[in-house]
Amino acid sequence: SVEDSNTPVAGSLIRNPNSVEALARLDVVCFDKTGTLSENRLRVKRVAPLAGHSRDAVIEAAAATIIARDGRADHATDEAIRLVAADPIERDAHLPFQSGRPYAAALTGTRLTIKGAPEVLSAALRRDAPDLAPMVTELAAGGLRVLAVAQRTVTARQAARAATDPAAMERLCTQGLTPVGLLGLADTPRTSAAGLLAELGSRGIGVRLITGDHPVTAA
Repeated sequence: SVEDSNTPVAGSLIRNPNSVEALARLDVVCFDKTGTLSENRLRVKRVAPLAGHSRDAVIEAAAATIIARDGRADHATDEAIRLVAADPIERDAHLPFQSGRPYAAALTGTRLTIKGAPEVLSAALRRDAPDLAPMVTELAAGGLRVLAVAQRTVTARQAARAATDPAAMERLCTQGLTPVGLLGLADTPRTSAAGLLAELGSRGIGVRLITGDHPVTAA
């Protein structure tokens, strides 16, 4: 909340930083994390394969979902995975990450591979799949952004339809998945961030973090 010299205003959002200079009091600052407190320069720090799968298998399955142009992935998350992956994998179809769909998927033959938000992929796992929650919490507690990687085998008929129909491919991603493992990605803090937050704290100004990351990662 903010207050000028005449009228208190609660719950205001300041978009123009220059406006802050006119404030008599500042109580709370809300920061976006990625690209503001951090450099949005991600790297794969942990690979946690599940039983029956190797570290390379987790990376290979995740890399299949990446779109790269001119030797670089479109998003920082994908670029971090590309840097630790082997050569690009040929695909028959691709389902990109987008708002409302927190995962990306790739179809190669009858193999469907998916990477995305652990809570979303967990809901689509086979009933006999292991619980990912303890491992997700462990990685997130280290400040890592966590991605789950899963796969399933579809029929030739399902694959043929999914290759030409994104909606059909998306439906295949919502059930029957087998988890391959988890990826933990670390963002690089800006060098000025720690000092800035300490200074705000010393002045009694509260700080709030705005992020789409797991709550434990944010904490």
